[in-house]
Amino acid sequence: MNTRGMPTFDRQFSGSITKQIRSLRTFFKESGFFKLYQKRNPDGGFAEEPEYPYIAIDEAIVNAVAHRDYAMKLPIECEYYRDAFVVRNSGRILQRDHNVPDHFSLADTTLVSTPRNSQLIEWLKLMRDKDGAAFVRALSEGTKRMRDEMFKLNLPAPEYSVSEAQTIVILFSKAAEREAALQSDAVHPPTEFTNLFPLTLTSESGQDFDAKSFKNRHKDILVALKDSLEANNWYIDSLSFSRLIAHKKGIAITHLKEVSSFVRFYPAYSFQIRHYWGGYYLSIDYTLEVKNVLTLSALFKNFQPSELVERIAVAGWQGWQRGKIISADSEWSRIYLFDFEREEQVASNKVIPSLPTALIAEMLNRQGVRFNLTQAIKEHSLASKPSAARIRAEKTQATASEIAQSVFPLFFNNLCITLQPTPVDLLRQNSTIGGFRVKKLPEPSVEFNRHRESTDIREGITRFGAYDNAQNTVELVPICTPELRDNMAALIERLKVGKYKYRGSERTFSTRFTYSSIVTTPSPEQTLDECRRLLSEHPEWIGDERLSRLFLVHIPEKGYAIDDESSPYYRVKRFLLEKGVPCQMVNTPTLQNPDWKDLNLALNIVAKCGVTPWVLPDAIPDADFFVGLSYTQSGRRGSERLMGYANVFNQYGRWEFYSGNTEAFAYKERTQRFQSLIGQTLERLSLSETPHIYFHYSAKFSREDRAAILSAARSVRSQGTYSFVWINTHHNIRLYDSRVEADGSLSPHSAPSTVTWTEGAQSEC
Repeated sequence: MNTRGMPTFDRQFSGSITKQIRSLRTFFKESGFFKLYQKRNPDGGFAEEPEYPYIAIDEAIVNAVAHRDYAMKLPIECEYYRDAFVVRNSGRILQRDHNVPDHFSLADTTLVSTPRNSQLIEWLKLMRDKDGAAFVRALSEGTKRMRDEMFKLNLPAPEYSVSEAQTIVILFSKAAEREAALQSDAVHPPTEFTNLFPLTLTSESGQDFDAKSFKNRHKDILVALKDSLEANNWYIDSLSFSRLIAHKKGIAITHLKEVSSFVRFYPAYSFQIRHYWGGYYLSIDYTLEVKNVLTLSALFKNFQPSELVERIAVAGWQGWQRGKIISADSEWSRIYLFDFEREEQVASNKVIPSLPTALIAEMLNRQGVRFNLTQAIKEHSLASKPSAARIRAEKTQATASEIAQSVFPLFFNNLCITLQPTPVDLLRQNSTIGGFRVKKLPEPSVEFNRHRESTDIREGITRFGAYDNAQNTVELVPICTPELRDNMAALIERLKVGKYKYRGSERTFSTRFTYSSIVTTPSPEQTLDECRRLLSEHPEWIGDERLSRLFLVHIPEKGYAIDDESSPYYRVKRFLLEKGVPCQMVNTPTLQNPDWKDLNLALNIVAKCGVTPWVLPDAIPDADFFVGLSYTQSGRRGSERLMGYANVFNQYGRWEFYSGNTEAFAYKERTQRFQSLIGQTLERLSLSETPHIYFHYSAKFSREDRAAILSAARSVRSQGTYSFVWINTHHNIRLYDSRVEADGSLSPHSAPSTVTWTEGAQSEC
């Protein structure tokens, strides 16, 4: 053991004995801490073999807890090495009629249960884990099972090293031997790969270029790529958030003439520069560009100028230029041109704005064109294709091969960049072959009614029902316009009885939905007045802590921008939030056809009324609360406006409460507002002096925002540990599998271990 080197991991577990055991079990099961060796099956696919039997690890730790000498104030230590797992506990292992040798193996030694802490062991036998099993078994039974489980994996029996002061259990993994065997078996070429294509950087003189000195210059490469694509007959759709989207000119997906007169579909590709482990890669992904083809002059027949200003457009000014519409009428428009960084006046019949799909659909409808835009987008974006991943991979590889010849190499700043058209492989084991190592992460179980578990939330909630099984009644207060009254009644009936896999609110959530009448308003703009009238007539509804009532409000999606805080949606929601009344908004498509939306809608309703749909079976180690931060953002009226929110969950994933700003505030005030929001949120929690709290962002916050949030948290608990996590949703990396028996995508829950997919995650203590 003296030549083994330093341990590779350091983490402490504290709390009661049962809490420590539960925390360790949760950590080992769900963290991917131990390796999974994956062997190729002769019939296809992979078979997984754990580094150690979970039972052997668990028995070694539980035995250490049960049989340690508590008079010696030393903690139990678990040490993980490349080829061994070691558990140390204070005190020599006891046997009834003899002393064990200083060194022995369970292969030739049988241990007899001889408890040092008989009362503790009896208590642990009475205590049950979440599966109803006792925490400990008799020593003889547990050690035999450890040995047998190790033998099943062709691993040596556990070895013991004992002295008067301590007992050490050693499990050997035979890592070098197993990995060498896997390497010798790797005769098949990899079938799993990414949409990352290596970039080679050299100086124009041919010398290798130091990639490290080029760090943080991704945009320079993208700009050079943009210029080269444009020079080779590609149209640039956008360049923002470090993502370039382009399509080849003259290649459009054919539709009926009456459709193509208004909108056209273009197969396009998204490009990003990625930097991993000292290497640069081009990420290529297929996408679909849906383009309006009408000019501003033509669009004014169906839309008001206010609906089209501040939108991105292409303008005919010294060629076609990308810009933003500042103002417009039927004759002239003022356009801010991005490349020239100035405004110019352009004839409105030479300006073609980019329109969201909602406005394109509305335009087709007003022109009487019968065309299912949503279905067409799903089809051509591959969202509805059964083998979408395989088709996407083929398109991506073909595009990489083409641009490697026609667009690359790129030249700028004495630098030459070439593209290798072969994607990066994903490797299941360590290999001398170039590629990224991939490992499978376990999907955590979620606990539902009667402590039944499933890793599939939709399957679990429909099959077992919600975790909270106490009978509840929620009174709905439905509000809509008169023409949708019947649709609202049908929707509520659907929520009550269900359809397809959704079995209705009572069977799924133990919650009965009732309502006395459907309230109608002449127009959506008058919904707020109706809410005020209802609360004035029923003041007892305000701030009802029982959460036994919810306003179910129809707000149409047309006529207002999604980020307009003056819209009926935000005004009604803000008013009811201030009054402490739960509400759920419903759009027109859901009212007209609730198929496959009813379960999620019912889930939202019961969750807002205090029902816990599911929890984690075990507490997440080193986590007391999770605070989910998000904000809505509006760029209208010439300045950015924000509204901030916080949702709080405990260590079991149970929702605690929601808090947020009820008034929009200026962007420049965001730091002060978020600081106030965090302070108010944490003050409502019952915290220890040293809490572990995770802040999760829905968008990337600035360093200034993080500092303000940390300052607010420190003002509440100065000794707390605060971690910040942000999930990068802007990367377009795909993982593929070309095997015939696969659907083209990598098996679920696999991720390359050499790539940090949650880029931007940060921790501050």
